[in-house]
Amino acid sequence: MKRARLFLLFATYVLSAASITAEPLTTPIDPTQLPQVKRTPQQKYLTSIDAYRLLERDPDILFVDVRDPVEVMIYGHPRFIDAIVPVRAQSTEFDDDLKQWVLKDNPNFVMYMDQALDHYGKTRDDMIIVTCGSGWRSAEAARQLHEAGFTDVWHIPDGYEGEDRKGFNIHNAWQLAGLPWSYDRVHGSQRLRIIR
Repeated sequence: MKRARLFLLFATYVLSAASITAEPLTTPIDPTQLPQVKRTPQQKYLTSIDAYRLLERDPDILFVDVRDPVEVMIYGHPRFIDAIVPVRAQSTEFDDDLKQWVLKDNPNFVMYMDQALDHYGKTRDDMIIVTCGSGWRSAEAARQLHEAGFTDVWHIPDGYEGEDRKGFNIHNAWQLAGLPWSYDRVHGSQRLRIIR
Protein backbone atom coordinates (compact mmCIF):
# COMPACT_ATOMS: atom_id res chain seq x y z
CA MET A 1 0.00 0.00 0.00
CA LYS A 2 2.83 2.37 0.90
CA ARG A 3 4.55 1.63 -2.44
CA ALA A 4 1.32 2.32 -4.31
CA ARG A 5 1.01 5.71 -2.59
CA LEU A 6 4.63 6.54 -3.35
CA PHE A 7 4.16 5.53 -6.99
CA LEU A 8 0.98 7.63 -7.22
CA LEU A 9 2.76 10.61 -5.64
CA PHE A 10 5.72 10.20 -8.03
CA ALA A 11 3.42 9.86 -11.07
CA THR A 12 1.52 12.99 -10.04
CA TYR A 13 4.82 14.88 -9.71
CA VAL A 14 6.05 13.73 -13.12
CA LEU A 15 2.77 14.62 -14.82
CA SER A 16 2.61 18.04 -13.18
CA ALA A 17 6.24 18.74 -14.15
CA ALA A 18 5.50 17.67 -17.72
CA SER A 19 2.48 19.94 -17.87
CA ILE A 20 4.60 22.90 -16.71
CA THR A 21 7.07 22.44 -19.54
CA ALA A 22 4.44 21.42 -22.09
CA GLU A 23 2.44 24.65 -21.69
CA PRO A 24 3.39 27.25 -24.29
CA LEU A 25 5.31 30.09 -22.70
CA THR A 26 3.78 33.51 -23.12
CA THR A 27 5.52 36.83 -22.62
CA PRO A 28 4.50 38.72 -19.48
CA ILE A 29 5.69 42.02 -20.98
CA ASP A 30 3.67 44.26 -23.29
CA PRO A 31 6.05 45.08 -26.20
CA THR A 32 4.32 48.42 -26.80
CA GLN A 33 5.57 49.54 -23.38
CA LEU A 34 9.19 48.91 -24.34
CA PRO A 35 11.40 51.48 -26.06
CA GLN A 36 12.01 50.56 -29.70
CA VAL A 37 15.67 49.70 -28.99
CA LYS A 38 14.54 46.90 -26.62
CA ARG A 39 11.99 45.32 -28.99
CA THR A 40 12.83 42.13 -30.86
CA PRO A 41 11.41 40.40 -33.98
CA GLN A 42 10.24 37.32 -32.05
CA GLN A 43 8.64 39.47 -29.32
CA LYS A 44 9.66 37.05 -26.57
CA TYR A 45 10.32 38.94 -23.36
CA LEU A 46 10.83 37.88 -19.75
CA THR A 47 11.29 39.94 -16.61
CA SER A 48 14.34 38.99 -14.57
CA ILE A 49 12.06 37.42 -11.96
CA ASP A 50 10.18 35.34 -14.55
CA ALA A 51 13.46 34.24 -16.15
CA TYR A 52 14.80 33.17 -12.75
CA ARG A 53 11.65 31.15 -11.97
CA LEU A 54 11.75 29.51 -15.40
CA LEU A 55 15.44 28.62 -15.06
CA GLU A 56 14.83 27.19 -11.59
CA ARG A 57 12.21 24.86 -13.08
CA ASP A 58 14.20 24.05 -16.21
CA PRO A 59 17.97 24.53 -15.78
CA ASP A 60 18.56 23.00 -19.24
CA ILE A 61 17.48 26.23 -20.95
CA LEU A 62 20.55 27.95 -22.38
CA PHE A 63 21.07 31.26 -20.52
CA VAL A 64 23.61 33.62 -22.10
CA ASP A 65 25.03 36.91 -20.84
CA VAL A 66 25.92 39.07 -23.86
CA ARG A 67 27.89 41.72 -21.96
CA ASP A 68 31.61 42.28 -22.38
CA PRO A 69 33.66 39.84 -20.24
CA VAL A 70 35.36 42.78 -18.51
CA GLU A 71 31.95 44.11 -17.43
CA VAL A 72 30.99 40.66 -16.15
CA MET A 73 34.27 40.43 -14.24
CA ILE A 74 33.60 43.79 -12.51
CA TYR A 75 29.84 43.48 -11.82
CA GLY A 76 29.28 39.72 -11.66
CA HIS A 77 26.57 37.77 -13.49
CA PRO A 78 23.19 36.16 -12.81
CA ARG A 79 23.08 32.67 -11.38
CA PHE A 80 22.36 29.98 -14.00
CA ILE A 81 24.43 31.72 -16.73
CA ASP A 82 25.76 29.06 -19.10
CA ALA A 83 27.92 31.26 -21.32
CA ILE A 84 29.21 34.79 -21.73
CA VAL A 85 29.17 35.67 -25.42
CA PRO A 86 29.50 39.42 -25.98
CA VAL A 87 27.40 40.96 -28.72
CA ARG A 88 29.57 44.08 -28.34
CA ALA A 89 32.98 44.27 -26.67
CA GLN A 90 35.39 46.87 -25.34
CA SER A 91 37.71 48.34 -27.94
CA THR A 92 40.96 50.28 -27.64
CA GLU A 93 39.13 53.43 -28.74
CA PHE A 94 38.27 55.97 -26.03
CA ASP A 95 35.38 58.43 -26.38
CA ASP A 96 36.51 61.67 -24.73
CA ASP A 97 32.99 63.14 -24.75
CA LEU A 98 31.40 60.13 -23.03
CA LYS A 99 34.52 59.44 -20.93
CA GLN A 100 34.41 55.73 -21.67
CA TRP A 101 35.88 53.04 -23.87
CA VAL A 102 33.87 52.44 -27.03
CA LEU A 103 31.98 49.17 -27.41
CA LYS A 104 32.36 47.63 -30.86
CA ASP A 105 30.21 45.00 -32.55
CA ASN A 106 31.49 41.46 -32.14
CA PRO A 107 31.75 40.17 -35.73
CA ASN A 108 31.88 36.58 -34.40
CA PHE A 109 28.85 36.76 -32.14
CA VAL A 110 26.68 34.26 -34.04
CA MET A 111 29.61 31.89 -34.55
CA TYR A 112 30.34 31.96 -30.79
CA MET A 113 26.65 31.37 -30.04
CA ASP A 114 26.75 28.33 -32.34
CA GLN A 115 29.78 27.10 -30.38
CA ALA A 116 27.87 27.57 -27.11
CA LEU A 117 24.98 25.56 -28.59
CA ASP A 118 27.38 22.78 -29.58
CA HIS A 119 29.00 22.84 -26.13
CA TYR A 120 25.62 22.28 -24.45
CA GLY A 121 24.17 19.92 -27.07
CA LYS A 122 21.56 22.43 -28.23
CA THR A 123 20.29 23.55 -31.63
CA ARG A 124 19.12 26.85 -33.07
CA ASP A 125 15.55 25.70 -32.36
CA ASP A 126 16.09 25.26 -28.60
CA MET A 127 15.04 27.94 -26.13
CA ILE A 128 17.70 30.55 -25.34
CA ILE A 129 17.46 33.41 -22.86
CA VAL A 130 19.78 36.39 -23.37
CA THR A 131 20.55 39.14 -20.88
CA CYS A 132 22.86 42.13 -20.56
CA GLY A 133 23.27 45.08 -18.21
CA SER A 134 20.20 47.13 -19.08
CA GLY A 135 18.40 45.33 -21.91
CA TRP A 136 19.52 47.07 -25.08
CA ARG A 137 22.44 44.73 -25.96
CA SER A 138 20.37 41.62 -25.27
CA ALA A 139 17.72 43.00 -27.64
CA GLU A 140 20.43 43.48 -30.27
CA ALA A 141 21.65 39.93 -29.61
CA ALA A 142 18.10 38.59 -30.01
CA ARG A 143 17.75 40.45 -33.33
CA GLN A 144 21.05 39.06 -34.65
CA LEU A 145 20.18 35.54 -33.57
CA HIS A 146 16.74 35.79 -35.18
CA GLU A 147 18.33 36.94 -38.46
CA ALA A 148 20.74 33.98 -38.25
CA GLY A 149 17.86 31.50 -37.94
CA PHE A 150 17.58 30.96 -34.17
CA THR A 151 13.87 30.34 -33.55
CA ASP A 152 13.26 30.62 -29.78
CA VAL A 153 15.21 33.56 -28.35
CA TRP A 154 13.91 35.22 -25.18
CA HIS A 155 15.24 38.58 -24.03
CA ILE A 156 15.25 40.18 -20.55
CA PRO A 157 14.54 43.90 -21.16
CA ASP A 158 15.23 44.95 -17.56
CA GLY A 159 18.70 43.36 -17.67
CA TYR A 160 21.11 42.50 -14.91
CA GLU A 161 21.81 45.94 -13.43
CA GLY A 162 18.82 47.92 -14.74
CA GLU A 163 18.69 51.23 -16.52
CA ASP A 164 20.75 54.11 -15.23
CA ARG A 165 18.75 57.31 -14.95
CA LYS A 166 20.49 60.23 -13.24
CA GLY A 167 22.85 57.86 -11.43
CA PHE A 168 20.20 55.44 -10.16
CA ASN A 169 19.19 52.04 -11.45
CA ILE A 170 15.42 52.37 -11.46
CA HIS A 171 13.96 49.22 -13.02
CA ASN A 172 13.45 45.83 -11.41
CA ALA A 173 16.56 44.26 -12.88
CA TRP A 174 18.14 40.95 -11.77
CA GLN A 175 20.24 42.51 -9.00
CA LEU A 176 17.55 44.99 -7.90
CA ALA A 177 15.05 42.14 -7.57
CA GLY A 178 17.43 40.44 -5.12
CA LEU A 179 17.96 37.45 -7.40
CA PRO A 180 21.13 35.37 -6.92
CA TRP A 181 24.26 36.43 -8.73
CA SER A 182 27.91 35.50 -8.65
CA TYR A 183 31.47 36.24 -9.70
CA ASP A 184 32.10 32.53 -10.34
CA ARG A 185 33.72 31.46 -13.59
CA VAL A 186 31.28 30.52 -16.33
CA HIS A 187 32.49 27.35 -18.06
CA GLY A 188 30.79 27.84 -21.45
CA SER A 189 32.20 31.33 -21.99
CA GLN A 190 34.03 32.49 -25.05
CA ARG A 191 37.29 34.33 -24.63
CA LEU A 192 37.36 37.25 -27.01
CA ARG A 193 40.25 39.48 -27.98
CA ILE A 194 39.69 43.22 -27.90
CA ILE A 195 37.96 44.31 -31.10
CA ARG A 196 39.82 47.19 -32.73
